[in-house]
Amino acid sequence: MWLNANSKELQVFLESASVFWEKNLPKPADDAVIVVEAFHQDIRVNLRNFAVANAIRKLQPARMVVLTGVEDAWMATLWSGFDINIVRRVAQSYAADEVVDVWDLVRKSTTPARSEEPIVAYTDATYCRLAKLPRLPQGYQSLPDYQLRHAYATRLHDHYQQLFSGGNVVALVTSHVDYDQWGLASEAARQAAVPVIHTQQTGCLKVYGLFPENDTHTGTFREELTKQIGDVFETQLWPRKDELRSSAELVAWRAKVNLGRPSWWRGGVTASVDLNNPAERARLRSHVVDRLGFDAERPIVTVYNHAVSDALGTNRELFPSLADWFADTAAYAAEHTEAQWLFLDHPSQALYDSTGFFDSLAEQYKRVKHMAFRPSATLSKNALWSLTDLGVTVRGSVSNELPAYGIPVIQAGWSEWSSCGLSTVVDDQEAYWKTLGESIQAVRDGVELVTEEQVRRARLWLWLYRSGADVVTPQVPQWEVWPADTLLKTMRATFRHIEMDADPLFSRVERMWTHREPMLTRTDFTA
Repeated sequence: MWLNANSKELQVFLESASVFWEKNLPKPADDAVIVVEAFHQDIRVNLRNFAVANAIRKLQPARMVVLTGVEDAWMATLWSGFDINIVRRVAQSYAADEVVDVWDLVRKSTTPARSEEPIVAYTDATYCRLAKLPRLPQGYQSLPDYQLRHAYATRLHDHYQQLFSGGNVVALVTSHVDYDQWGLASEAARQAAVPVIHTQQTGCLKVYGLFPENDTHTGTFREELTKQIGDVFETQLWPRKDELRSSAELVAWRAKVNLGRPSWWRGGVTASVDLNNPAERARLRSHVVDRLGFDAERPIVTVYNHAVSDALGTNRELFPSLADWFADTAAYAAEHTEAQWLFLDHPSQALYDSTGFFDSLAEQYKRVKHMAFRPSATLSKNALWSLTDLGVTVRGSVSNELPAYGIPVIQAGWSEWSSCGLSTVVDDQEAYWKTLGESIQAVRDGVELVTEEQVRRARLWLWLYRSGADVVTPQVPQWEVWPADTLLKTMRATFRHIEMDADPLFSRVERMWTHREPMLTRTDFTA
């Protein structure tokens, strides 16, 4: 995705960006450094990092050190192309002082692997992701590719520890906090009491921040973030629910056909939800259950599979892996005929699983009449919303979408919104099985499992995610501004015509930075 831009368009963009930042950034008076990663091949990801880093540099002058590079396994699994020379040129146009090829350093190092936390945790998660494995295989520690991954993680760990130990790093700006190349940098920054600023790949500009004074070090980055987001939601937004209600309703309507992430897999016609009342839902439900061979009068539990190799252990989870949760839930379902069970694959299943995990489960239970396994892309949101009486997930976005339309969800783990009161979040496996059973019985008894308050909370969350915490700035065009030539033309116009005092980026980052807030917001929620 770096290479599909016209070379002349890229050059004009680089020249415009260079002049803009040269004229608008103060020179550092000391040895302060801001570290920015650029490991992703998508220019939209890296531009978000560079823009936020420069907004911080405007407040706290510092040299920018950019970490980049690519390793063979990352290239083979995920990237379609990665040109480090273009990365370097773009970074330099944003006034980067140094661009470091981290993977070149790692390959040249001979540091032996060590069995330490978090080295092993990030090795395991990265190995599963790059091999597209739902679980670590038997005897994995003796496999040459695992041993190489472990050695790489050790070298990354040591490099990052050295980088952040000098006491002069102002912040780490990163697009990811999982896997070896990103996650170990985030851990090193946290240990060195350096703020971690985490940009998102959706909307215009969404940013989360974990500041040292707010970091309890009792969980992963995402666990800490979940708690802090919940606190903001409960203390600053929920008390203003009436004031924000009309905006929340508008965003809930827009979310029905949302094309951004995390609902990226539901774009287009199949994303639309057009059910306006129970009667319409009942009519469509009758049609859909016939397709599945189910009985419309009996409860239907929909279990949403995750990208099974994605960021294992990234947040609090009740099962050893996402695959264990899904397989154990299928085994439970086979014994519980009081409900009908629909198991859905992830729409990008092939990008995360090389083992046929979902298909093997479907084969195992193909003769169990009250269970069905289906590719999720074969069912529209209208169909799913009409038949689902209870949704089950670990950290999927359905746990905020379904409650917004009155459908209950059980979560066997944490997502970033799990402290906002939208879904039923259970604390351990025993509670998970108990809650499943009680919820199915409640549906059978005609009990409403979603309260009006939960619906309002879910819609207020959608407003926060899609609007309140999504800053509109010309520095970062909407994610859908694409292809690359269109993006670069838009950015060139920004650099040639927009003054810094007219750009919300700088004032919003200043508020987040000075108030040490866990998220970037359009307005001051504390006012």
